[in-house]
Amino acid sequence: MKHLEDIVCNLNRRGFKACLVPDASSACERALEIIGGGSVGIGGSLSVEQTGLYERLVANGNKVFWHWKDGAQAKRDAASADFYVCSANALTEDGIPVLTDGSGNRIAALSFGTRNAVLIVGKNKIAGDCREAVMRIRSAECAGANAARLGKHTPCADLGICDDCTSPERICSVTAFFERPSGGLQNTYVIVVDENLGL
Repeated sequence: MKHLEDIVCNLNRRGFKACLVPDASSACERALEIIGGGSVGIGGSLSVEQTGLYERLVANGNKVFWHWKDGAQAKRDAASADFYVCSANALTEDGIPVLTDGSGNRIAALSFGTRNAVLIVGKNKIAGDCREAVMRIRSAECAGANAARLGKHTPCADLGICDDCTSPERICSVTAFFERPSGGLQNTYVIVVDENLGL
């Protein structure tokens, strides 16, 4: 727990609005407190799905855009919502969220467009530094498992190794290191969860 508390301190030092919660249920409750009645876009995220946040938002009457539930147009609509919720693929010990996308939708939303972002990050995504973060993202357990889940035939999915492929099915096309919150947003919240979430 102390290790995670230090990471939260580093996130806050960098200008993120970060907190530590014990589990997925608590992460959902904290996200609901932050969001209130605002509209919400959700990026592709097993972590967010595991919290049950989408269902709670719908039940509360929030306007929610999630392409996993609402179709392809929701991916574009999500970026202009009051809040954008997703996870990071990795989080360094010194407080840098790292994301890799196939289409760049999450990275775009966290950079400019939406007014507020909420990242929900499980402790399994902690990496020592940016190099370790990239290694984690490109591992068979992260990109490989995600590509396999999506039915993609990439080296990481089929062989369990990353060879920086040129496959048209590649899901690791755009990577961003958020050393500080983007100046294009009003607030970037990071909820660190003392539980494994997502890939």
